[in-house]
Amino acid sequence: MKIQSITATEVRVPMKAGHVDSVIYGDAPWKHLTKWIVEIQFDNDIVGLGESPRGVGWGDVECFGRFLVGKQMAELRLQRFFEPSEETFDMLTPASSRVKSRRWEYEYPRRETYGAYEVALFDALGKRIEMPLSGLLGGAWRDTAPISFWIGRMTPDDAARQALLARRMGFTSLKMKASIEDDLPAIIGAMRQATGDPFPIVVDPNARFFRLVEALAVARRLDRFQDISYEDPFPYQPFEWQEFRRQTQRPLIWHTSDPWRAAVDHACDHVNLGAWSFWQLRFMAEVAAQHRLLHWQGTGLDLGILDAARLHSSAAARTCVLNGDAIGHRIREDDLIVEQLDVRNGEIRVPTGPGLGITLDRDALKRYQVRQEIISGS
Repeated sequence: MKIQSITATEVRVPMKAGHVDSVIYGDAPWKHLTKWIVEIQFDNDIVGLGESPRGVGWGDVECFGRFLVGKQMAELRLQRFFEPSEETFDMLTPASSRVKSRRWEYEYPRRETYGAYEVALFDALGKRIEMPLSGLLGGAWRDTAPISFWIGRMTPDDAARQALLARRMGFTSLKMKASIEDDLPAIIGAMRQATGDPFPIVVDPNARFFRLVEALAVARRLDRFQDISYEDPFPYQPFEWQEFRRQTQRPLIWHTSDPWRAAVDHACDHVNLGAWSFWQLRFMAEVAAQHRLLHWQGTGLDLGILDAARLHSSAAARTCVLNGDAIGHRIREDDLIVEQLDVRNGEIRVPTGPGLGITLDRDALKRYQVRQEIISGS
């Protein structure tokens, strides 16, 4: 399998109206960032699909593409396919130097773009051997992935409408953004009244409860509500997080790439693993499993390609059994794939076809296209 060319399409797919933040919180700039859809064309007519996180630049997309074009799949290390050069990554060692640096020691930048191409390579290999991506990652432990609905910062009325919509769409839990300035008792009360049951909620202020004493004050105002968890309520400090857990008796989640530290600190109950590659996730997930840490895999409100990849990688991790938030495909105007990743009883079935098991919707791709570039060997 030789890589003949790469087509990279920059797209801007807006969020559906009312699905992120209420109007009073303004227009979040990240909603307008673009993504790249990459298609790796092989000489056997197989095309691997990948998707970048939001905000990736063309320079990074081109850098990885130029490296890959013309290479055989057998030449690449799937655990780390990109070979950084002194010229592009080591500012201290010129490319003309006769004494080369140990490049494998470096953690190179541009991780987000790496992930887009990694997904495409795995998709192509899965298609070649007719195996789902989860199989390439060691095999799936389950055929569905639990998923929560997601909302940004909202007023009580807007949050209630979204919670009711989530219930009707098949979700059984919800994640919400928050800040210390928000009237959380009113917001959560409105959602619970709308759904009519103790809809489990993860409150994620991205550390905007700021300090232990302030976070405890917020938590005490929510004591009357059942099934409330907190993710990153304030900046991580083991002793203070331990005290927060002791006083609130609520599940506490740390968004981290270091599950070993989470285990030895005993300062959280679960972890949200933020990984930039399949192999990094496999390593982190195995560490979490060895320490009996349940987790989910972090996402970025993505499109269908990347959400499908997250479903596969989550299913292939032993203790990735907590409700993730790979639902960007449900709250954007389009997911750019033909298949529907439907939610049933709070779960999405992992695609069963070869590779990612999904098909690019070319009409939608054209509709949301910003620019398109082709990288070839000629």
